[in-house]
Amino acid sequence: MFAVDVTWWPFELHPETPAEGRSVDALLNRSGRGREYSEHLQAYAADAGLVLASNRWLANSHRALELAEFARDRGAFAPVHEALFGACLLDGRNLGDLDVLCDIAREAGLDAEEFRVECMVGRYAALVDQTTAIAREKGVSSTPTMIFDDRFAVIGAQDLAVYVDVLTRLGAKPREGGML
Repeated sequence: MFAVDVTWWPFELHPETPAEGRSVDALLNRSGRGREYSEHLQAYAADAGLVLASNRWLANSHRALELAEFARDRGAFAPVHEALFGACLLDGRNLGDLDVLCDIAREAGLDAEEFRVECMVGRYAALVDQTTAIAREKGVSSTPTMIFDDRFAVIGAQDLAVYVDVLTRLGAKPREGGML
């Protein structure tokens, strides 16, 4: 398909979530799209051969975003990022729990105690707050939001054809091997 560079930004979708988390159902029902959202997400996962955990608790994700940035600074962003998604969506683990995050850090070969210290200092907390504020200023209000060349924004999980169309309109050249 196309050779593209993707940069993940930390973005806290629900900063109002209390430290202890809250019910997913309450959040989705407030928006009036609880069942529709859940069915849509389950269908996408099934198409990809995944079975999502039926986690009805929304964790406060701030520290998980901090862990991802901690890992980025140590060259381990990709495995930690993937592990965070897996822990939450496939295993139903609480990403608001510092012990869970330290386990993920350790499993990725990072120093979990160093991460604990960084959490106490707040170095990555400030970065997460700053990038979230910048994204909100640019109009980002949901995840995922993919911004292409600062010209096209694709909001929400989409079929591959949507991304191919945007890349084609931007003049991206397909690469050999058929992978994005």
